Amino acid sequence: MWGALAMQTKTLTIQLNDELLPILPVEPEAHLSFTTHADGNELELTGNRAGLLLLAKAALGMAETLRGDGFHIHLDDLYSINAEGKSILIRKEERPKP
Repeated sequence: MWGALAMQTKTLTIQLNDELLPILPVEPEAHLSFTTHADGNELELTGNRAGLLLLAKAALGMAETLRGDGFHIHLDDLYSINAEGKSILIRKEERPKP
């Protein structure tokens, strides 16, 4: 069934503030949570469209930021995105090439 559908291209756009940090508008209907499986070796993210887009924008914003001072985003602190009270943190870490 999926093979008959034409491939579509989607573009995700974010805005950065003066400090080169992502601007993430409030999404009241956003829901995002996670569960770990296989003794913590598997992470399952679950969310509605708004929550998954918020995660994608936050991840893209962190990837594009030039800050290297340990800045990170706590999505659960900024947005009420999960009823379980789980912490969802996004941080950029550049590792030197071997």
